[in-house]
Amino acid sequence: MPRLVSPLLFLLLFSSCTKTPPVARENPPLPDGIDTARVEPGRRGGVFIQSVPGEPSTFNPLVSEDATSGGFIGLFLDSLTRYNAVTQEIEPGLAARWEIGKDNRTFTFFIRPGIRWSDGAPFSADDVLFTFQAIYDPRYPNRSAFDLSIDGKPFLVEKVDNLTVRIRTAEIFAPFLEYVGGVGILPKHRLGTAFQDGTLQKAWNVRAAQYEPQTLVGTGAFRLRSYQPAERIVFEANPHYWRADSAGVRLPYVDFLVTKLVKDINASTLAFATGQTDAEGLSPDNVAWIERFAKRYDFLVHNRGPSPNTGFIWFNQNPGKDVSGKPFVQPHKLAWFTDRRFRQAISSGIDREGIVRGVLFGRGQPLWGPETPANKKWYNPNVTQYPYNPARARALLTEAGFRLGEDGRLHDAKGNLVEFTLNSNQENQLRVNMATVFKENMRELGITVNLAFLDFGTFVGKIQDSFDYEAGLLGLTGGGDPAGGMSVFSSKGRLHQWHPNQKTPATPWEARIDQLMSDQLHTLDYPTRKKYFDEVQKIMSDETPYIYLVTANAYVGLKDRWKNIQIPPLGSLVWNLDELWTVFTP
Repeated sequence: MPRLVSPLLFLLLFSSCTKTPPVARENPPLPDGIDTARVEPGRRGGVFIQSVPGEPSTFNPLVSEDATSGGFIGLFLDSLTRYNAVTQEIEPGLAARWEIGKDNRTFTFFIRPGIRWSDGAPFSADDVLFTFQAIYDPRYPNRSAFDLSIDGKPFLVEKVDNLTVRIRTAEIFAPFLEYVGGVGILPKHRLGTAFQDGTLQKAWNVRAAQYEPQTLVGTGAFRLRSYQPAERIVFEANPHYWRADSAGVRLPYVDFLVTKLVKDINASTLAFATGQTDAEGLSPDNVAWIERFAKRYDFLVHNRGPSPNTGFIWFNQNPGKDVSGKPFVQPHKLAWFTDRRFRQAISSGIDREGIVRGVLFGRGQPLWGPETPANKKWYNPNVTQYPYNPARARALLTEAGFRLGEDGRLHDAKGNLVEFTLNSNQENQLRVNMATVFKENMRELGITVNLAFLDFGTFVGKIQDSFDYEAGLLGLTGGGDPAGGMSVFSSKGRLHQWHPNQKTPATPWEARIDQLMSDQLHTLDYPTRKKYFDEVQKIMSDETPYIYLVTANAYVGLKDRWKNIQIPPLGSLVWNLDELWTVFTP
């Protein structure tokens, strides 16, 4: 007897076909404050399919600190403002407009009337106040509390009326509108109880997403329909979304967004190259063979030039101890890692040009500082460089008291063998390959490097919670305003990975960076801000807490059938996913 196939499963099976029909969707009245998209009007219907290596660790923005989780959260939580990735301008979001006071520290936001949460409940200023209250509550430590403060002073948020919110900053805060645009507003009617009873950080975890997806309520273009760990995450169009096209058709056009959860980047890339997904960020080592499939599977590969993302190696310089009293890092190794000469020697011993040729197949360039050439507005090309020079590396090591033994292996002044373990995430083959090159480069200096590749979640736990590691190889997403790096550059920052959450700066140069990062926030004059941040980049390259490696060129593949594509200089190719539509035959 034939088995019945659900409408959703049918769509998943045949979504690559341009004849995929639209599904019946709820169609409540548009709100009075609808935002009209300035794009070619399209038609509803279809499924957009993508794949992501790894798994989300949470759907709670107060807990999320990884890009994978943040990407999913951004699909269902919107903010007061929006960032246009093409124009690189701040645009109205949940707030239709705002006014800036003469003091340049007071911002009044006027919320769009009629907006509703994805469960149909009304949205109001109370939700905005609740969100900031949760962010600043010391019971719920989170990255946003640091980012949304000036010298430790939180913003003052007050309700003027149900549709008006006023936010004041203690001092001038240059990136204010961009930062507010990054705050996903939380639903008070859904999370208020968890806030009161102290369980807010446990809300919206992966278990809730799996068994109670309807409890994850937002104002974004999509709402969570289902989550099957290690398989897929399905979002459906939010029937109460507050944007429409010029013909009055509520966005998003697509009925479903399906994300396949795969084990690694290779599996994700293969899925795109064989026509199973609609879009994919492509690593440069895969571009040549993928382009051979472009005509067969109707896609294009877009070369966007240097990536804004950085890659680097760092050493654990945290002098603390675990709960048992054991040092996070063995004292003799901590002495190495905190010696600038040791770090500079390591940097001089890395063959970055070899990495570009052998790992990136020539599609990239060496990286010397915290910004790449992609971020033209803030990039400083005049940072200190460390071209491959083993002789210079050996001289620095000798100056720091290290000596080669008769066995050709390096020892410190006390006779300790120079050996450490480098961790990276196993899902990223480029990092695995870079780590392998690094190991061979260090062998030339007599240094033994042991490689340990972990799943991303386990590695993040080590570098942010247990601090049980010696060295790491990862990267950071870059390209925006320097204020976005506050938690990285500031000694108090949670993402100050080599020694996070410092009560006072551990070194004079970290204190100087603290001052520069504070100063650049407090002026609206771009040349002055650029001067301050240029010095930050120079200090980072001099002191080498991060040993920057290479930046790859950014490539993205996209199926031809999608309309309203706007390729931005930075960020996701499908940043305007709510506006994309595809031609289909009903």
